[in-house]
Amino acid sequence: MKRLARLLALGLVVALISGIWIARGAMQVAVGYSAKQLCSAVFVSGLPQTFAKDRDILPRMAILGPLRGSLKMHTDTSAGLVSASLLGVSANAVHIAGRGCTLHASGTGVPPLSPAAVTDVGPGVPDNWTKAVDTAFDEPMSAAGARNTLALLVAKNGELILEQYAGPVTAQTRLQGWSMNKSLMASWIGMQAQRGNIDPSQPLVSLLAGKADLPKLDPRLTLLHLLQMESGLDFEEVYGPGSDVTRMLYTAPAMWKVPASVGQAFAPGEHFSYSSGDTVFASYLWQRSVDEPYQDWIAREFSAQLGITSLVAEADASGVQVGSSYAYLTARDWLKAGQLWLDAWHGRSALLSQSWLRDSVAPRPSDSRGQYGRGFWLNTGGVAFEGLPDSLFYAGGNAGQYVVVIPQWDMVVVRLGLSDPGVDTGMHDFLRTLAARRGQDE
Repeated sequence: MKRLARLLALGLVVALISGIWIARGAMQVAVGYSAKQLCSAVFVSGLPQTFAKDRDILPRMAILGPLRGSLKMHTDTSAGLVSASLLGVSANAVHIAGRGCTLHASGTGVPPLSPAAVTDVGPGVPDNWTKAVDTAFDEPMSAAGARNTLALLVAKNGELILEQYAGPVTAQTRLQGWSMNKSLMASWIGMQAQRGNIDPSQPLVSLLAGKADLPKLDPRLTLLHLLQMESGLDFEEVYGPGSDVTRMLYTAPAMWKVPASVGQAFAPGEHFSYSSGDTVFASYLWQRSVDEPYQDWIAREFSAQLGITSLVAEADASGVQVGSSYAYLTARDWLKAGQLWLDAWHGRSALLSQSWLRDSVAPRPSDSRGQYGRGFWLNTGGVAFEGLPDSLFYAGGNAGQYVVVIPQWDMVVVRLGLSDPGVDTGMHDFLRTLAARRGQDE
């Protein structure tokens, strides 16, 4: 009996320690997310704190249950700092000049950025589009949560023909693309590859040659495998306490080291598994090829070439751009990125080659559904948008971010928002309306 009692007591201790560990992991994610998102909303996007908290942070913190009421956030605008705390667990984010907000960075930061410059008046909403646009911004009759459409733009033949925002967002507001950063990263690597500054087909062990803390990697693993989400790395893309992706985004100073150290679950090229870790690793390798501050390269080689004036690409605490998640552009500048991809598809871009873009939007054998290429989501067989062209491809991100490119219509559609998980963003219906409208106009 005494032995059983001791075993039960030991079991209770283990369970208690395990529970505390899991709870602490959840709180680290909560405070990390809160500090980072509030910092970027205030200092990069220029949004009101109450808006960021009510539309972004607090809805995603509902997972904390009653503990959400104990989550505290503080912003020091003059010092460029945001802190978040929950039951003794805390995190800080710093607004660094030229790099946006960085979680777990040291020192003080700089005041908020000025809004992006806008010199012209947009086209608004043509009369025959009013109903479709209103529907895209309407909240669905559902208890699942909020749609929160913030921006909707359409360009045809390179001309902006529709533009609508929901306040406080305007044409001057930089908005987070989340995983649309992956499509930018694939493009930036493509540009470096075209110039001979990096070979994406070269084994990573060669690209990392000379690095003292080189992780043990499969000698067959290449940068292309990372961009195509077929690295086979044993990285867990599950947003929960202690998972690889939350550990990477919210606790690791050098994020790329998390995916680089997890080992192989599959041979490279054999298995598709969507992984922010793959792109973060790729971002580190791209940055090694640039050989200058990455923000200078982006400003000169990418933004200036496209007339983009708002792009802020944020870094981790080690200074590496978080290529999976943290790029901010105005909706108009996201549209310019989409126009680049459309022009490259048609072979009319000097910045990004047709061969790179076409390869990037070709389905991979490792993905049986044909839903992903190289940094872009695909519509093979209508897998994403049933009834719309197979050639459609798009950059997509958390909370309903889309830059949709429809080559055969010569059209780009941008939708940005803060949609709650499980809420219909309305993109499919809007694209169907576009298809119907196109038929009437021709």
